[in-house]
Amino acid sequence: MAVQDGKLKILREGKVKKFCREVEQITFSGRYFREMGRQKGMIVTERAVFELTKDGVMLAEIAPGVDLGRDILGQMEFRPLIKGKLREMEW
Repeated sequence: MAVQDGKLKILREGKVKKFCREVEQITFSGRYFREMGRQKGMIVTERAVFELTKDGVMLAEIAPGVDLGRDILGQMEFRPLIKGKLREMEW
């Protein structure tokens, strides 16, 4: 990856998807976190910001220069919730 002209540029895609349907070991349970309902939960990556909501994982922001379909949704094994217009991440 590189940042050029204030935008994220993915030079080479990784071989492993980062958001999987199933994992071998759980170190953080989003479901349990949502059920507790005490704090706001977020997952922040170089490409996007996701919020943990009562309905599931919601895509909230994307990095400038990132293609939603190819660089985010295309690299996930499930489709996150998307509500309204996505915000652009600040650098």
